[in-house]
Amino acid sequence: MYLMGVLRTNVTKLMHKAVPPNVEQVKHNNMLMRARRLRANASFIPQASFSARRHYYCNKDTGVLMQKMEAPNPMAAMQDPNMMMNMMQGNMAMMVPQMAMMGIVNYFFSGFVLGKIPFPLTPSFKGMLQRGISLTTLDTSYVTSMSWYFLVMFGMRGLYSITMAGAVMDDTAMMQAQMGMGAQQPGQVPDMGKLFQAEAENMQIVDHVWFLDAAEERLLKGKPTAVGGLADSKPPARKKKD
Repeated sequence: MYLMGVLRTNVTKLMHKAVPPNVEQVKHNNMLMRARRLRANASFIPQASFSARRHYYCNKDTGVLMQKMEAPNPMAAMQDPNMMMNMMQGNMAMMVPQMAMMGIVNYFFSGFVLGKIPFPLTPSFKGMLQRGISLTTLDTSYVTSMSWYFLVMFGMRGLYSITMAGAVMDDTAMMQAQMGMGAQQPGQVPDMGKLFQAEAENMQIVDHVWFLDAAEERLLKGKPTAVGGLADSKPPARKKKD
């Protein structure tokens, strides 16, 4: 199973075709990241500088984040031939090896009991852990070959991440994407209008406090600062010499 996973990852890399990035999408992403950095680090610039930048982003007429954008077409990714080819190749790279391995396990090891789970389970787990054996008297903690195959398949992601330096074919994520359970389908363009509107609302409610305000008082009092300044402690006393 491990060798099959390595082979599947390498074949997927060879079959994958790079999709050229969309220039407008890259610009919008960079603008959104810049606005988020400004909101997160607003305390390190003066009030006038922050107000000028907020006006640049949140002005009702000329603000970058206030511009109206058309909602993306959800079927645009399906119309891209490169994206469709990558999706089909990914599905083939996942389904063909899985069908071959399941056929091998089912043919050679059908009805085998391979192990026992070291903790008790309720009878509702029988259908998941004892596939291929229909015995009502068999303890639920025993695991059959087909169930053990699925457990190992979904539990080898950590081994792949260690041995292949993060180049992991996550079976769980791929199955969720195929069934539509993921938050966003691959290749789907996000709605930047809604993201810009949400970021503009967050920036407008920022209560700006410059970090250098009352810096002298903090220095004299010896209070700790937000970036690891002085500690609130007294200097060590000197020892008297005899």
